[in-house]
Amino acid sequence: MRLKTSPMLSSGRWLLFAGMLPALVLIGALLYFTFWAITFSFTDLELVGRKSVEWSWVGLDNYQRLFTRRGFLEALWTTGVFVFFSAIVGQSVIGFLFAASLRNATSGLRSVIEVAIMLGWLLPDIVAAFLWSATTSPTGLINTLIIVPLGLNPVNFINTYALPVVIIANIWKGTAWSYLLFSAALDSVPREVVEAAKVDGATPFQRVWRVILPMIRPHIATNLLFITIWTFTYFPLIYAMTGGGPGRQTTVLAIFLYEQSFSTGKLGYGSAISVAMLAIVGVLSLFYLRMLREPK
Repeated sequence: MRLKTSPMLSSGRWLLFAGMLPALVLIGALLYFTFWAITFSFTDLELVGRKSVEWSWVGLDNYQRLFTRRGFLEALWTTGVFVFFSAIVGQSVIGFLFAASLRNATSGLRSVIEVAIMLGWLLPDIVAAFLWSATTSPTGLINTLIIVPLGLNPVNFINTYALPVVIIANIWKGTAWSYLLFSAALDSVPREVVEAAKVDGATPFQRVWRVILPMIRPHIATNLLFITIWTFTYFPLIYAMTGGGPGRQTTVLAIFLYEQSFSTGKLGYGSAISVAMLAIVGVLSLFYLRMLREPK
């Protein structure tokens, strides 16, 4: 027996296809550029000069170079430290603490704190970089209000503590996302369940650890997935504040990729770096996606 298609679906088939077309174009563009990035990673393509038009295949030479020269591994370590303390520990934990603390706060206090949290997120990266550079300079706010009044010499925080300053700046800029997500997640937790745990004698820590966190587990995994990807490939704030310096203290993979591809002009090697970053982010994404699954 031949199945008949619904007249409504038949008449709207082209409309559905038209609605899907932008998504298909975007997916096609992503696959196209990914294909060429992988292809060029096996070549000696350069930005300018003869190798920009007469490039040749070099096999796995670019990938071997990733692990036999210090630049990539140092940038990978710096990126790991930046992601762990800035995103996983900083934005995620602080965002959750703000969301949990402000649940029972008055509307006025909550509004003031939310505006302060959102301000960093809404500011352009260049403006945020300028503010933090000015704040941590020898004549900046920290030295003027704290260091100098204590009788100490001014400290150039960018030169002395470059990576911690960049980490703190990124926490300040990105915590709003985690706060908003955790606020919505905590609002979905039934108060009756929390009150029942309180009646059973659970301490505040036990209520959070054994009741609230397991219930918002998918939200935690979603938050970690997004902020890890964003922070792992983050470029503007760090580059505007330090340019990867002083030395190579803040040279994360995104800056190292930029330097190799456009400052040095080694597009083939830069493509290998981008493919390696894609692979690392893919592994991290699979880990977080497994967290999204309900435990058996």
